[in-house]
Amino acid sequence: MGTEIELKLSLPRSALAALRRHPVLLAAPKSGNACTLENTYFDTPDLLLKKRGVALRIRRHSRRWLQTVKCSATSSGGLSQRPEWEQPYSGSFDFAAIDRPAVRKLLARHHDDLVPVFSTRFRRETRVYAPDADTRILIMIDTGELLSGDRSEPICEIELELESGKAVDLLRLAAVLAEDLPLLPDDVSKAGRGYRLLTGQVAGAAR
Repeated sequence: MGTEIELKLSLPRSALAALRRHPVLLAAPKSGNACTLENTYFDTPDLLLKKRGVALRIRRHSRRWLQTVKCSATSSGGLSQRPEWEQPYSGSFDFAAIDRPAVRKLLARHHDDLVPVFSTRFRRETRVYAPDADTRILIMIDTGELLSGDRSEPICEIELELESGKAVDLLRLAAVLAEDLPLLPDDVSKAGRGYRLLTGQVAGAAR
């Protein structure tokens, strides 16, 4: 099991150019080329995983497929911390490596009931912010859309993911960026937004 610590910030698309020109991003080296990530989220027809605070996702990145399971996050002011399990996906779900028994049993029990419920497709640009030897933060710019049936909702956000260092380092970096950019902390994950779109809590735009 890994623990994901990240800070999510939303911004208008009109601010993307200014974000990319920001001195912090210009000084942060790129981590590979920009890529398109296609994600499908699964649940039971009655959304039991959502009710239990579990998210199950299959991600396609180029020719690679990954299975990811996440649990509900402790989140405040856009800063979240959540357990996650990620592994290669070869065409069928495999929950054997999940070391939290209640989560593993829940997924195994309902394996045959899992169906796609919504998806996301977005372009990700990644830079590495490393102001000192002890701190390494991924700056990820995601632009794309959430899709559920004939409804869609745009994605335009920054994720600051802590690879090494302290959670306060994320807050400090966000504060520097927010001095010049119209950034808003966002406690709702892409999965959370997808469920809102699915259940009609947000209207979304017709496709």
